[in-house]
Amino acid sequence: MTSPTDVRLGPVRLSPGYTRWNARTYLFAAFITIGMLAFVSFIQPYLLNANLDVPADQQGRVLGLLGFSNEIVSLLLVAPFGALSDKIGRRPVYALGFLWLAAGFFLYPLARTFPQLLACALFFSVGVAAVGCMLATVLADIPREESRGLFVGITGFCQGLGATLAVLVLGKVPQRLAADGMDAVTAGRITLGIAAGLCLLTAALCWLGLRRGTPSELGEREPLSTVLRTGVQAARANPRIWFAYMLQFVSFADRIVIGTFFSARLQQTAIANGQTVAEAVSAATKPFVIANSAGLLFAIFFGLALDKMNRVKAGVVAMAIAGIGYMAGGFVGDPQSEWITLVAILLGTGQICAIIASQTVLGQEAPQDVRGAVFGLAGVFASCGILFTTSVGGWLYDVLSKGSPFFLIGFVNLAIMAFGIYLLRTRSNA
Repeated sequence: MTSPTDVRLGPVRLSPGYTRWNARTYLFAAFITIGMLAFVSFIQPYLLNANLDVPADQQGRVLGLLGFSNEIVSLLLVAPFGALSDKIGRRPVYALGFLWLAAGFFLYPLARTFPQLLACALFFSVGVAAVGCMLATVLADIPREESRGLFVGITGFCQGLGATLAVLVLGKVPQRLAADGMDAVTAGRITLGIAAGLCLLTAALCWLGLRRGTPSELGEREPLSTVLRTGVQAARANPRIWFAYMLQFVSFADRIVIGTFFSARLQQTAIANGQTVAEAVSAATKPFVIANSAGLLFAIFFGLALDKMNRVKAGVVAMAIAGIGYMAGGFVGDPQSEWITLVAILLGTGQICAIIASQTVLGQEAPQDVRGAVFGLAGVFASCGILFTTSVGGWLYDVLSKGSPFFLIGFVNLAIMAFGIYLLRTRSNA
């Protein structure tokens, strides 16, 4: 018989005070959180074409500026939202975040100029900061330590499934509406309205289903300067932590390439081939979903392999797969190409390998006594990966070629692979 202090969700043991309903609610919230964040990245090129009529040779820089600005806002607000959740609880902050996302989805299709679209994106970023912070914070709260890895894996599966289904289902809506005679702008407005409705529903479920009250134990928050100094000191003492930081940098850069530039390139190529805006977003849906589905399935096999491999060696393998995938992505961007399925599979497996490798190497190498600082600096590296890719990648996308962001990040993956090989050969992983 299970005692009140030993509540389980399947094989996952929950921390004291948490119920199965709390855990199920969180998993659904994680499903919707990543689904909505993936969908907004996917649909932005549609808005540039349908609502703003931005020239194709400027869309890379526009998307880059939107992503760069979003990340700056999120960086500034994550810590305040974390502190607020310590004061008033996770439940109201998570629910507020989804309400904010719903308002942002309603505002997005109203933009008719780039400044208006940027304002909508910055507004939306406030909700992104709130739900993103709570996604990580509640994940740390719910499981007992002995079940943490399993619950993280289940959560990751829900997140990947959310990203795949959100794009698969919502990405087809504009074309279906256009087929019934609706114009592209109205079709986009209805599609984003459906996304807003999902956010409103999730806000209500978070309010009803997440644990009430505040955490029983509040850790003291260190200033950023202390986090940076301690994180650097740990890496100097253990070069494998530098490797973990680099993996974190590139894993988030990989996400931007697939979430932003892969979608934009597919849609632009389809439009150039004579398809309407609604048809283009539908054509881009299939390769995008294949990439996410491939990553979701490969994550199981790569995760099992990690238990039998040296973590640094696993990181090297991950960087090799990702490097090949992104280099291949630089050559193919036509949704009708006979190679697009293979390229999408390589991109998806490369992305998930980078994500899993960064998490596992970081989790293994971070010393227990400075774990918070190491993870904090890893978060800074992740943000730098996003800022680098949105700014440099967006510029290269317009100025050089639409394959440039893929080649850029493919090269970064291979460079980090080389550093990992150096660590292996110098026995720094012993």
